[in-house]
Amino acid sequence: MTANKVLIIGGNGEFGQFLRHDILPALDVTEAAIIERDTPRDQHTVQLEAARHVVLATPLAGYAERACELLYQCRILAKPTTLWFIPSVQAGAWRAVSATLELVANPFLSGVFLHPMYGPNGFRETEPEARTFQNVLTASHSGSRHPLHEELNEIADCFRTRFNISTTNAFDPDQHDQLTAYSQGLSYCVGRLMFERPDIDATVRERMPELHHSFTANHDLILDFVRVNSYMPQVLAAFADAWRQTREATYRDVLNAFAQADASLNRGEESSISTKWYEKLRKAAAI
Repeated sequence: MTANKVLIIGGNGEFGQFLRHDILPALDVTEAAIIERDTPRDQHTVQLEAARHVVLATPLAGYAERACELLYQCRILAKPTTLWFIPSVQAGAWRAVSATLELVANPFLSGVFLHPMYGPNGFRETEPEARTFQNVLTASHSGSRHPLHEELNEIADCFRTRFNISTTNAFDPDQHDQLTAYSQGLSYCVGRLMFERPDIDATVRERMPELHHSFTANHDLILDFVRVNSYMPQVLAAFADAWRQTREATYRDVLNAFAQADASLNRGEESSISTKWYEKLRKAAAI
């Protein structure tokens, strides 16, 4: 990625800024352009034609639709371009985008479906939970004139050497969504409870201030994840059942409900795709 221009669509959003300020410079990317909602449409083509890598870092709500729109904007490109699709819910985006890539049929376009399991509100390499930071590569689509194998290996090596972040391709999009629902999504049940109950919000802010800050900053993402991930209904049901078995009042009630739902969903096993906040809640519940 060293000498290649990167274009971030949604580059002024929270994750887009994180990429620009914390990730790309460490990968020796010094030139990153952005497209935002207010970027004039006639400038999109110029930006896309100049880019080698395009990262779609827009909100989860409407992500698949925006991704497909982007592919049609890229029909005219006549040089290898890699499109990076990074939503926290992968299956729906993968189905829509891979089908659209086939329809657009530009041999220079390749797509990578990836979930970065880290972000601006929790990225601390020295923490015990840093082992959960990884790139989950669920799928890819290589254009006939733009093979991806060497490029993906090179970028994975960069993340490993620069950040100690591994890249796994052990899960397809649907497996990814199920596993993240049972970990990331379960922790988001606590976030949703915070949003609905001011008293719970106050106690979580007092007892787990960093988690509270992250969940508050990601309010819309959390609610979108809960709505979009097709495995969340069973997670919500497990948490609601566990919550009803408590007094539904205290910090310990929150942790007990989390622990019971976790035992029901994960059967006491470690999550294959964990998150920092899921691990912190697990640890707190075990005390």
